[in-house]
Amino acid sequence: CVAAGNQLVLMTKGRTRSEEDDCPICQLPVPLDIKQSEMRPCCMKLVCLGCALAADKRGMWDCPFCRTPMPKTDSQVLAMIRKRVNTGDPLAIWLLGIKYEFGQHGLEKDVTRGVELYERAAEL
Repeated sequence: CVAAGNQLVLMTKGRTRSEEDDCPICQLPVPLDIKQSEMRPCCMKLVCLGCALAADKRGMWDCPFCRTPMPKTDSQVLAMIRKRVNTGDPLAIWLLGIKYEFGQHGLEKDVTRGVELYERAAEL
């Protein structure tokens, strides 16, 4: 497109993804591949693996966004998520739905409960 003289058109198109899709640390769009980002249970922020790796290389073993110590057990992860669910955070409610749907972090697999949580999150 640039070779055809469309550089001005490309520069004025603007963003196609919401700023909510940006990594809260580097401000770059989070890759669409879910394997290249992680949802932090402490702050419910989607952090790109580049920022997570950079924090690890610096010896920062806590959350690179909110500095909360990372949970060591499944029960600690669930406690962090449930704390955010109790405040009415729709993203935390959605994440808890995923945990129930797939039976993660020691929860018994319960697709019905997962769907209920998805619906609750969508209403908020």
